[in-house]
Amino acid sequence: MKFKSLRILTLLLLSLFLLLTGVVTEVIAQQNPVDPGVAQPLLIGTAQSGSDPLAYSPKGRRDPFKPLIQDKAKIVKAKKGRSEKLKGPLEKFELSQYRLIALMIVKGVPRAMVKAPDGKSYTVNVGDYIGMNDGFVKKIETKVVAIDGNGLRIEKSPDRIVVEEGGIDSYTGQEVKEKRYIAM
Repeated sequence: MKFKSLRILTLLLLSLFLLLTGVVTEVIAQQNPVDPGVAQPLLIGTAQSGSDPLAYSPKGRRDPFKPLIQDKAKIVKAKKGRSEKLKGPLEKFELSQYRLIALMIVKGVPRAMVKAPDGKSYTVNVGDYIGMNDGFVKKIETKVVAIDGNGLRIEKSPDRIVVEEGGIDSYTGQEVKEKRYIAM
């Protein structure tokens, strides 16, 4: 009994293999000639008259060895900044590493005191350079307090230093200016 079921299973697998490989379909196609009125399939990649019909023609096709996603050429511009000789101690650290300690107004001119990561404190005026990305202090804003109609205290702007930094946009290669803040 086992031998008979093994034989049937083998025949089924062999017939499935022949069907999948196309041997049976080619035999059936030769027995049933195609009607002339039925459209014939067009062979892709066939060469023009007289050549080998299975020759590959790359005409109108993309290169299969080039990646589908191309990396843009990196745009590198020499960033015009201040020379290393002109840079002061405030330009040694990133802007985010500074902490605002105090704000003061001396003779109507706002000044700020910042603490650097090395532990030293510096006084900053409007127009001073700060940060590694050639940032300069655009303005020093002090807290503005107002009283609304209900008698509640409203703080309109916080104590902060507005710093404008310049940089290069990595996508377009254009020079961009960005406002960043050092707040208390």
